Amino acid sequence: METFADYKTEAHNWITLASGEFYPDILADAVVLYEPVLVMLKKLLLISESSQRLLLQIADVPSPWMRIQLCRVFRKYVSPATPVEILKKKRQAQQINEQFGHNYRPIPEVQATFMSRPLPDEALCAVL
Repeated sequence: METFADYKTEAHNWITLASGEFYPDILADAVVLYEPVLVMLKKLLLISESSQRLLLQIADVPSPWMRIQLCRVFRKYVSPATPVEILKKKRQAQQINEQFGHNYRPIPEVQATFMSRPLPDEALCAVL
């Protein structure tokens, strides 16, 4: 049986299994990919009276990909302490609110902060 030490001389080949793109070369593609997410978040922010309600609105989004991306942005704006893996559980949105909601940023602050950024927000797109 081989051990990790057996791979030491070629470890540099195994550190990253996939190559990535250079920044800022990826920025244009990131904006194209994530602008619809930010547009959707803006719509949800305008109809959400609380941060807890915003999470419930996100949980109702039918597209799994869009919902997960919205959860990622929710985490950035509303609840950095809530793990994304937990936020992905749409059927548990109310339970998540009960467990983490006391630490959410208030919706007026979320709305003001979000609206103060350009749309699309290139910085956020790059982070996502």
